[in-house]
Amino acid sequence: MVGFPFPSCVYFVVLGWIFLQSALCPAIERTGMSTRTAEQDFLIAAWQFAGSNATKPETINNQLVPATWYHCQRDADGLAKWLESASLSAPVIESLLADDSRPRFEQYDAESFLMILRGINLNKGSEPDDMLSLRILWHKGAMISTRKVPSRAVSGCLTSLENGEGPGSLAELFVALVKGINRHISDFLVPVEETIDSLELVEKINVHELNVMQSRLLRLRRYLKPQKYVLEDLLTSLPAVLADQVVELRNCLDAIVRINESVEFYIDQITACLLSLSQQQTEKMNRNTYLFSLIAGIFLPATFFTGLLGVNIAGIPGTDNPQAFAIFCLLLSITVVFEIIILKKMRFI
Repeated sequence: MVGFPFPSCVYFVVLGWIFLQSALCPAIERTGMSTRTAEQDFLIAAWQFAGSNATKPETINNQLVPATWYHCQRDADGLAKWLESASLSAPVIESLLADDSRPRFEQYDAESFLMILRGINLNKGSEPDDMLSLRILWHKGAMISTRKVPSRAVSGCLTSLENGEGPGSLAELFVALVKGINRHISDFLVPVEETIDSLELVEKINVHELNVMQSRLLRLRRYLKPQKYVLEDLLTSLPAVLADQVVELRNCLDAIVRINESVEFYIDQITACLLSLSQQQTEKMNRNTYLFSLIAGIFLPATFFTGLLGVNIAGIPGTDNPQAFAIFCLLLSITVVFEIIILKKMRFI
C-alpha cells in the first residue's frame, strides 16, 4: 500500500463509484426514469407514449405531459402537493387519495375523467378477497394512476413495457389495466369452480371450508357489482380519447358481467350445498330422536311395573314365591311384544 500510492487511490475511487451506483440504481429502476427530484419519491413509474414505442421520460416536472402515464404511491409524501401543482381540483385529488372508496366512474369534462376499480389482492400475506384499489385519472391527455399496495395487473403492464411488448398508446394501456384486473379475478375464481364441481364426488364435505369460501365470495360481490356499473357508465359516456377502444371496453364489460354471474352462481351453489347438509343433519337428529322416543314408549309400562313392585313396603305380592320373578319377567316380555304389535299396526314403526 505504501509503495504503490497511485494504484491504491484508483482502487478506492473505483470502490466509491461502485458504491454510489449501487445506491442510486434501485431508485432509478423503481421509477424507470433517469432523473427525478427528492420530492417525487411517490412516483413508482412513468412512461411516455408520444411515438410509436413507449419510452421513459428523462425528467419529471410539476406539469403533466400529454400521452404520459404516471403511476404513483397513494400514501407517499409529496403526492398531494404534486397533484395540486398539476392544477388538479381538490375533489379530484381527494378521490385519488381517499383511503376507502367504492368503484365508480366520474367524467369532469371532455378531456378528464376518473375511474376507480377494485382488484384481487395477490400480495404475500394478504387475503385475496381483501381487494385492492386502483384509481385512474385521465386529465388533458395524461393518465395518473394511484395505488396503496402493488397490483398484479399494473405489474404485468410495467413488465411488458420494459420488454418492449406493452401497449402502444395511452388508450391501449388503459384497456390493458382493466383487462388485467378482470383476468386476475377470473384466475382467482378457477379453484373455486373446481371445488364446487367436486362437491358431488366428495364423500365428506368440509363445512368450514365452504363457509370461508362463501364469505370470501360475498365480499367479492360487494365490489364486483358496482364495477359492472363503472364500465357501463364509461361506455355510455365514452370519452373521445377511448373511441377507438370501444370494442375492447365492451369485451371488458362482458367479462365483468360473466364474473358477476359466476360469483352469484357459486354463492347459490354453496348455499344450496350448506342447506342440503343442514337438512340431512336435521333429518338424522329427528330420526334419532324418534327412535329414542319409541324405545322410551315401549319400556314405559315395564318401568312403571318395576318401579311399583320395587316399593319397599309390606304387601308386595310374590315375595314368598320363588317363581314370582320368572313370572314377572314373562309378563313384562309379553307386554313389550304387545306394545310393539300395536305400534306396528298404528305405523309408528
